Amino acid sequence: MRRRTFLTATAAAGLASFAPRGENQAFAGCGSPGVPLPQPGRDGYFSRWSIGDRAVTLEVRTRVASASVPWTRVFAAADGDRTLLNPTLVVERGQRVDLTLANAMPDPTIVHWHGLANDTRNDGALGPLVARGASFRYTYEVRDRAGLYWYHPHPHGATAGQAYDGLFGLIEVGDDEDRALRKALDVVPGESELVLVLQDRKPGGAYAANNDDRTHGHFGPCLTVNGVERPQQTVATRGYRLRILNASNARTYRLAFSAANGARVPFTLLGTDGGLLASAVACREAFVSPAERIDVHVDFSALAIGDAVTLETLAFDPMHVENAVADKAADPHAGHGAAASAPDPHAGHGAAATAPEPHAGHGSLAEGVRAPVMTFAVRTRAASTGRVPATLSSLAAPVTDGAMERPLRLGFAKGRWRINDRVFEMGSFPIEVARGARELWLFRNYHTSMPHAMHLHGFPMRVLARETSPDFIAALAVDDRGRLPTDLGRKDTVLVWPGETVRAVVDFAHPWRDPQDYLVHCHNLEHEDGGMMLGVRVA
Repeated sequence: MRRRTFLTATAAAGLASFAPRGENQAFAGCGSPGVPLPQPGRDGYFSRWSIGDRAVTLEVRTRVASASVPWTRVFAAADGDRTLLNPTLVVERGQRVDLTLANAMPDPTIVHWHGLANDTRNDGALGPLVARGASFRYTYEVRDRAGLYWYHPHPHGATAGQAYDGLFGLIEVGDDEDRALRKALDVVPGESELVLVLQDRKPGGAYAANNDDRTHGHFGPCLTVNGVERPQQTVATRGYRLRILNASNARTYRLAFSAANGARVPFTLLGTDGGLLASAVACREAFVSPAERIDVHVDFSALAIGDAVTLETLAFDPMHVENAVADKAADPHAGHGAAASAPDPHAGHGAAATAPEPHAGHGSLAEGVRAPVMTFAVRTRAASTGRVPATLSSLAAPVTDGAMERPLRLGFAKGRWRINDRVFEMGSFPIEVARGARELWLFRNYHTSMPHAMHLHGFPMRVLARETSPDFIAALAVDDRGRLPTDLGRKDTVLVWPGETVRAVVDFAHPWRDPQDYLVHCHNLEHEDGGMMLGVRVA
């Protein structure tokens, strides 16, 4: 939206706190559904910031939660007379980034540039933490394809709380292919290209996790988009590009668009974590786990003035099978027998697909319950010549030549989630990879488990196959290898269901002379903080 339109809409809805001033009220509840969807304006939250090649600074601050924006920590920046909060960094592929993180809050922190292929020093996960009053300078080249990436803290043991409290922002990488797509779709950022940041929250401001959260993940009853509960976006009878990030700590969404009569509104998948697909895929729903991004096109041109479309998360079996074994302190293989290598992922699920059982401490909205996320209200007519082109990008097919297999078993034992029966130890690198090697990673999730969103730092993954998937996942496959539409592009985060094996190839080529250290972990942030993470050394 243009700045005048944005300020008028937000003032009318009482959303002045999306601008950088007036933050003095306590955030006491979930908010009021139906207020306008905030979009980045000239300043305030998620403002688009084209940083170019100049040196810039992000300062970490604490703040008081407001009546309409729940976050209690913020990345702040100044650009002339603009005050930017959690700004969207707009950069070009091949551009140099020179950014200093200055910490003005009491807790030490660091920033991870999620999805970007950086060296260890600039990855922001295994380096030194930035103490209060100190700073750290990042200098790196953006080597990645155009796409929507993001940044968030990565201090071991404290990531979940800092991210939930508001320390995250978007990175928009551009290139000629993305500009060509915008032209073909006839979309403009902030008007017909919208950013949707999804996060579920509990009433109140700051993060507070209980023991149940530490096992299952932190879930809240308030579904927010760009910090607002169940907002409404006015649209015209034309196509819109929606760039969606799941910034929730643990919740997976089964996203779909539904008309007032319950009919499903189809959409087109344009891209995933690592940018555009080679060609678009028609969809009716998509699972999006924590940290995943999807880039979609939704066409409202066939709707009438006054119609409404709801973006909702559909009911599904969340497969929290760990409830049966969460208190076991035994070997993760005990009692599994042959099931460990050939589990039945469907055992005992049955009717739970439509009526999942909530977990203690999850509040009034358990994962897998059907719920509205936001509404699109058709208010005006608009002619657009935009269309989805047959070819979106030059994304090549994955290469597997010479790839060795590496199994990564995901399970629970002795009160902690583990990878290959191990938990994270700082300075330990149980996964060692030769620089330039290709590896076929086999993420194998035990049937007595829960879904895990597996994230690899530094290198994109290409999904080759899903095996022994739950029935409701297998039904969405688009090829004979069980892959989902969201598996067809470059991925940095892959959701693995209980009893499922996901095969992904990784090319570990990098341009740096010295060995580089990275991480692989579950992006359920409570699992990550609890040690479901391993060091990866590429030498």
